[in-house]
Amino acid sequence: MKPVVSQPDVVSKKEKFAYSVGHVLNDLAASMWFSYLLVFYHRIVNFTNASAGYLLLIGQVADALATTFVGFGSDQARKGLFGYGRRKTWHLFGVICVLCSFPFCFNLCVGCEHNDLLAQFFYYAMFIIIFQFGWSCSQISHLAMINDLTHKDGERVALNSYRYAWTVASNIFVYAMASVLLGVHSSNDKTGITPDDAHIFRTLTLTVVGVGLLCMIIFHVGLKESELPAEETESRLQLSTTSSGRLKRMTWKKFLREREFYQCTFIWMFTRIILNITQVFLPLYIIDTIGTLNRVYVALAPLCSYISGLLASFPMRAINKRLGRKVTMTIGLAFVIASTILYWFIFQIKPFVRIEVTLIIACVLLGIGTSTTNICSFSLTADLIGLNTESGGFVYGIMSFADKLANGIVIAIVQQVNPCKADATDRCGLYYRQILSFIPGGVAILTILMTLSIWKTNIGGNRHEMIIESSTNSLPCSSSIADTAL
Repeated sequence: MKPVVSQPDVVSKKEKFAYSVGHVLNDLAASMWFSYLLVFYHRIVNFTNASAGYLLLIGQVADALATTFVGFGSDQARKGLFGYGRRKTWHLFGVICVLCSFPFCFNLCVGCEHNDLLAQFFYYAMFIIIFQFGWSCSQISHLAMINDLTHKDGERVALNSYRYAWTVASNIFVYAMASVLLGVHSSNDKTGITPDDAHIFRTLTLTVVGVGLLCMIIFHVGLKESELPAEETESRLQLSTTSSGRLKRMTWKKFLREREFYQCTFIWMFTRIILNITQVFLPLYIIDTIGTLNRVYVALAPLCSYISGLLASFPMRAINKRLGRKVTMTIGLAFVIASTILYWFIFQIKPFVRIEVTLIIACVLLGIGTSTTNICSFSLTADLIGLNTESGGFVYGIMSFADKLANGIVIAIVQQVNPCKADATDRCGLYYRQILSFIPGGVAILTILMTLSIWKTNIGGNRHEMIIESSTNSLPCSSSIADTAL
């Protein structure tokens, strides 16, 4: 029998809209971070491939460490500052950090652009750490609010879908702006990016910050967090009962003892690796592997990917309801594998289909696949937390810790062994072709295997204690609903 909760759980359209735009600043910044960080620091600032990779690794490690701290801290907080919601307080602090640091990450070193590269490395590393800490504050608090707002499965999927739709829309905006800026501003090199293009990244960064700030105002004004202190909210959630038991309280230690916690963490991490690796290396694949296309495709190809992802996110609630999370996840991974096959065989198909067409088809398939898998991984995590919102921030923090650390290490290793110099070579072209095909394709296969391992698992279920009535009091004993039924 399904639990009966005493509080309303239908989120109004106004609140859904306000919530959905609450991560836009992060999404806009992350789009630039993963798509153009290596391009900017290697081709504009003239760092080596390894140094550019280490800057990304520093950011990912800082983000990974911060997510755990923020997740645990936001769970432990009873009230926000000055009566503000506990989740929104952390979110606001993160927004301030991002706004103050991100413009410096994609701009030439202020007052030191002609200094030694080592000095510039530490300059950028400082702002990157501040940016990533703020990014984590906003991300974890925003994700944790889903389970605070509603326990209904359909409502949680809807919030995740709307949130991801705005993530995709943010990426579309960044790539559309980049396409315009790269196409409008003339350059001697029509197929590559040079230090003369630094002003393009500066303009794009300031635009991102301005639009993100507007969305943050909408979020903080339009969404009202519960005024109840955390312990009262948890107490009300503990009233969720069935005829056979009541919901157990889940501390962070209890989550660490659940096998499903680690399975969902791996699925989350794998889907993010697929998304981020393709996002980071697709521009370099276009510049160095294909090499003959106009540099506008550096923005146009990812733009097509995210438009297809946006369209795929709209029916996701209905698809999840009809097919279930795991079947939908597997279908999305099949689209990812199909796209990696096209990236690898793009030159073999050239006699039959133009390279531009094959590239766009591959990007469309990738967009559908990554959109589907990310929404499903978010929804699986929301299922894992369920009504146990007392540790929701910790769960999202650990998931993000694993994802950020894994992505940083993989990208740093790829850049450390990168054979490419400033100018494209045949060896360089083959290298990015291998990276864009084998890593996402291999990780997609691993994700399918992990999904199969939870195929018959009731994620987040069986967390009820049997209530034994006595003449004096009722004592709970550990048992699942299924056990009680027996």
